[in-house]
Amino acid sequence: MVAIDIRGCGESGMPENGFTLEHMATDIEAVMKNLGINKAHFIAHSRGVSYVLKYASLNPNIVQGFVVGDFQAHHPKVKEEWAKKLTDSYETYETWDHLYATITAVQELSRKEFEIKKDTFYIEKDSIIYKRFAKELPMRLLNELEDCDLSPALNNIEGQLLILKGAENSSFLNDDHLREYQKHNPKVIIVNQAGHDVLEPREQVKNEIINYFNQAL
Repeated sequence: MVAIDIRGCGESGMPENGFTLEHMATDIEAVMKNLGINKAHFIAHSRGVSYVLKYASLNPNIVQGFVVGDFQAHHPKVKEEWAKKLTDSYETYETWDHLYATITAVQELSRKEFEIKKDTFYIEKDSIIYKRFAKELPMRLLNELEDCDLSPALNNIEGQLLILKGAENSSFLNDDHLREYQKHNPKVIIVNQAGHDVLEPREQVKNEIINYFNQAL
């Protein structure tokens, strides 16, 4: 398995510009070519779904199958209030204990659950704990990304579509979005006790992804 951090996230760099869909898709292409991978199954969440679909639109028949994490096949422009909210709320932490204390001051979270989930959302660099995206990223996305209908790219995916949709109101997928996917005979899974966070560790999701790969491979 190969995990790709998009530019501005995780260990990837943070350039001054270059945050269009095309940039994100060609980053995926560069990783694939560098590793010598000709075809692959993809798993993506949220806006990452858009990046894979754009990649599929530029590279027909390379995406063998796709696990879609709670996002539509239409790439919406970033809203200014979303970008500003993420930027204004951005904080760093001196230790993992500091982060855990901050989180548990406002919500219940066992230490065991924290240890399982922490690397999904945070990263340690130079002895400082950061969110897994650079503080500048939301505003860079705001400046460079536009609305784009990516549903035609679904025709370039050879194998099975597995759609993971949150059961709660905070899911990013509505009935209209699902109808667009349903033209391509996907398997749709409603993830219990999830909103948009469908790829957080859950037994239900783990089992569905294992079943997906058992059938695909």
